Amino acid sequence: MSSTTMPVRPEVSAASAPLRLLSRRDGKPASLAGVSSTLMRALQAVALGAAVAMSVVLIGIPTTAASAAYVALGDSYSAGVGGERYSESSGACMRSPQSYAHQLGRRVSSFRACGGATTSDVLRRQLKAFPRNTRLVTITIGGNDVGFAEVLNTCLFGPTADCDRRVGRAEQFVRGDLPRRLRRVYEAIRNRAPRATVVVAGYPLLFARRPWCNPIGWFDDREQRRLNEGSNLLARTIRAEVRRHRGFRFADVREAFNGHGVCSSAPWIHGVSNPGIYSFHPNVRGYTTYARVIKRRL
Repeated sequence: MSSTTMPVRPEVSAASAPLRLLSRRDGKPASLAGVSSTLMRALQAVALGAAVAMSVVLIGIPTTAASAAYVALGDSYSAGVGGERYSESSGACMRSPQSYAHQLGRRVSSFRACGGATTSDVLRRQLKAFPRNTRLVTITIGGNDVGFAEVLNTCLFGPTADCDRRVGRAEQFVRGDLPRRLRRVYEAIRNRAPRATVVVAGYPLLFARRPWCNPIGWFDDREQRRLNEGSNLLARTIRAEVRRHRGFRFADVREAFNGHGVCSSAPWIHGVSNPGIYSFHPNVRGYTTYARVIKRRL
């Protein structure tokens, strides 16, 4: 991380938390003296778009331009959570100049992505009138609908059986309700930008299938595999829906992130992090990789 990282309250810090890594019969660490609830609150701060009680190094990001052409929508992966620096005006949305939107080499005329956004949030809050000459829209959305924070918290601190059941419920939602929700968002984008190219970026596989490298919580190999399987299903589902819409393109980042997941030798995704709100989001190199993949789809 750079020198512009966010300091957080001591109870969020992995270094200061009173960890008790006592083994249980299922191999999971025992109670981590409140670390589970602390991490869950940090993840939910993203998942709900809530204000985060931390001091942030802020810089200004221009959000309007005379030649309005590019609108960036979506959730925390679109906003750039984990990118270390954030726009003062974005507040809890945590929009970063390190986001993929700002690494595409195009002027961002309207940066509307927001940490924690669901498909409903995009429809209700991000789809105000687009500039008339909008020619490019990017979006990453769907992860929070599936239950990003709850799934990870269950698998990180709960027994493997609970993880498996929670991932199974998420997969059921992906197969059942998610395509309809995505369809509504894509149709609404097309109505507002009838001549724009729309690039829908997917999500990477979080895990490199390496031994867990963090003193907080635990993901065994089976859980990592199960979560990656769920991510693969999510990617296939988003891609299938994208193909139904003319002028839409899917930017699949899974291959580009291969070998760079959590606990790899060169991770492009934060693990359980300090600040906790970065957890399981791309780092700066990860967002650069996103931008590279998206450029290939333009």
